[in-house]
Amino acid sequence: MKLAHLSDLHFGRYVSGEKLDSLGRDLVSQGAELLVITGDITDRGRISEYRWALDFLKSVAIPYIVVPGNREVSFAAIWEWIVPSLSMKRHRSFFGKSDRIFFRSASDDIIFMGLNTVHTFPPWPGSVSRETRYWLKEKAAEYADRVKVLFVHHPVLPVIRASSFWAHALSDAGEILNICSQTGVWIILQGHKHRSAVMEISFPQRSASVVVSSCGAPLTPRGDAAYHILDISSETVVIRPREFKTGGFSANGSYHFRTNRS
Repeated sequence: MKLAHLSDLHFGRYVSGEKLDSLGRDLVSQGAELLVITGDITDRGRISEYRWALDFLKSVAIPYIVVPGNREVSFAAIWEWIVPSLSMKRHRSFFGKSDRIFFRSASDDIIFMGLNTVHTFPPWPGSVSRETRYWLKEKAAEYADRVKVLFVHHPVLPVIRASSFWAHALSDAGEILNICSQTGVWIILQGHKHRSAVMEISFPQRSASVVVSSCGAPLTPRGDAAYHILDISSETVVIRPREFKTGGFSANGSYHFRTNRS
């Protein structure tokens, strides 16, 4: 399966029209079968930004799954800072479920699980509710013989060249990684940092490893203007960052990983 990992699109005042047009063309040319978007799809949580994002996704005509980011909490509504679940109602009206998202590939060989990491006041650092952690553990264990992909907004692993400020992290990162190594979740897609990075963390005591794709911010002037293409099979994953340069998006290296079982 070939998928595109997008994050931090920040539809709003900072979006580059040139980058947006180029991204749409590039996604189609790469033949992505699925878009996985790890939050901050809007810049200020405004309805107009949601509509713009939705129009763009309709224009590329590729199936997509989305988890919310902290930017989906409206900056203009103080009450949403205190109770982010209010902003999730707006998010759900455009993109459906905002937590415990479950998606199977057409072949049923790859399982995707998305978690909402937007926390109550303040909406940082990221956090995953206890009930949602239980859901992840049970759901991942249920599909023991499948390739499993987890996607979240706040980073499970720190990213080089990005801020290490505590507010930009996932407070439950250790527990999430523990669940992933226990249940065979092999790939994690994360966002928030606006930096493109590919990492692998090993758990020798469990003969397990987790590959992490940390996406950039392909449409804005802040961070890395990049997204990732992933080619996933039952035994390998190849991750190819694509970065915007003069004239459009182009390849910026590739990373190859094998599962422990292969």
